[in-house]
Amino acid sequence: MGIAGTFIFMIVIGAAIGAVTNHLAIQMLFRPYKAYYLFGKRVPFTPGLIPRRRDELAKQMGLMVVNHLLTPEGIKKRLVSDAAKTQALQVGEQLIQKLSLSEVTVKEALEKAGVKRPDEAADAWISRWTDDKLNELFRQYEHQSLKDLVPLEVQEKLEEKIPMISGYILSRSASYFESDEGKIRLGNMIDGFLKERGMLGSMVQMFLGNTSLADRVLPELLKFLRNEETNKLLSDLLKNEWGKLREYTFYEADEKWNAKALIFSLKRRVLQTFSTAPFFNNTIGTLTVRYESELTEQMLPALLDKLLEGVSANLERVLKRMRLEEIVKEQVDQFPVQRLEEMVLSISKKEFKMITYLGGLLGGIIGAVQALFVTLF
Repeated sequence: MGIAGTFIFMIVIGAAIGAVTNHLAIQMLFRPYKAYYLFGKRVPFTPGLIPRRRDELAKQMGLMVVNHLLTPEGIKKRLVSDAAKTQALQVGEQLIQKLSLSEVTVKEALEKAGVKRPDEAADAWISRWTDDKLNELFRQYEHQSLKDLVPLEVQEKLEEKIPMISGYILSRSASYFESDEGKIRLGNMIDGFLKERGMLGSMVQMFLGNTSLADRVLPELLKFLRNEETNKLLSDLLKNEWGKLREYTFYEADEKWNAKALIFSLKRRVLQTFSTAPFFNNTIGTLTVRYESELTEQMLPALLDKLLEGVSANLERVLKRMRLEEIVKEQVDQFPVQRLEEMVLSISKKEFKMITYLGGLLGGIIGAVQALFVTLF
C-alpha cells in the first residue's frame, strides 16, 4: 500500500471511529432504558445516563422550578401588574354581562348547587342566629338595671319628651270623648257607676230628670283634660314611673311583664315581615342588572384588589404547602424516557448530526496525523 493509500485508509478509519463514537455517546444519553445484568452484576453503562440519573434530574428540576421559575416574587410581580389587573377586570365584566342575561332564580341556582330550599334555610338560620344572640344578651345583662343598659343621652331625651307625651295623651283623650263613640262610652261608664251605687244612684237619676248625666260631666271632663295642671300632673306621674322603671333589672322586668316572650314575639313578627323568600325568587339576571353599575364600578375592582392582596400576602405559604418541587419531581418520574428522548432528538436533531459529523472530522484529522507519523517515522 502506497503513502496515499495509507493516508486515505487511516483518515477513513479515524473518521469512522470518531463519528461512530459520538453517535454512540449521544445514544447512550438515553439508552438502554433499563439496566442489564450479567452473572448477577450490572453491565457497565446500563441503563443510559438520563434513565440512571432520573431521580436526581427530577429533584434538580423541581428545585429549579421552585427557586428560579415559579418564585413567589415573580408571581407577585405578575399579579400586581397593570396588565394582569386589566385582564382580570375584563373577565369579571364579561361574567357580569353573562349573569345579567340569566333567567335562573337565585333559589334555582342554589338548589342546583345542592342547597335544598335555600329561602327556608336562610330564614331558619336567621331565626336561630337571632335567638342565640338574644339569649346571650339576656344572660349577659339579666341582672343589670335599665339605667345601666340604656345610654344616658337616650334617657335624657326620653325624659325631655315626657311632657309632650302627656300632652299628646290628654289631647287624644279629649278628642275621643268629644266623638260620638266617646260620648256613648262615657254614658255607659256613668250608668254603670250609678247602678253600682244602688239607691244613691237612683236618687241622682231622679234629681236630674231627663237630663243626661254624661252631658253634664263631659264639659267638666274636657276642662280637666285640657287644664295645664292636669298635663303637669300626668307628666309628674310619668316621670315618677319612668324613674321606677329605670331601676328595674331585666330579670325583674321579665318576671313582671314577661319581657322575654314579648321580645321574641316581636322578633318573629319582624322576621316574618322581612322574609328572605322574595330575594331568592329574583332571577340572577334581574339582580345583576339592578346592581350592574355598582358591581362593575365599585364591587368588582374592590373585590379584585382584596383578592390580589390576599393572594400576594399568602402566596409564599401556599406555594410551600403545595410543595411544587415534589409535584415536578413526580411528574418527571412518571414521564416516559422514550418520549423524553423523542422530544430532545426532535428539537436537537440537527445539532446532534453536526456533533456526529464533527466527531468524524476530528477522527479523520487524527487519522491523517497518525498516517503522517507512520510515513515519516
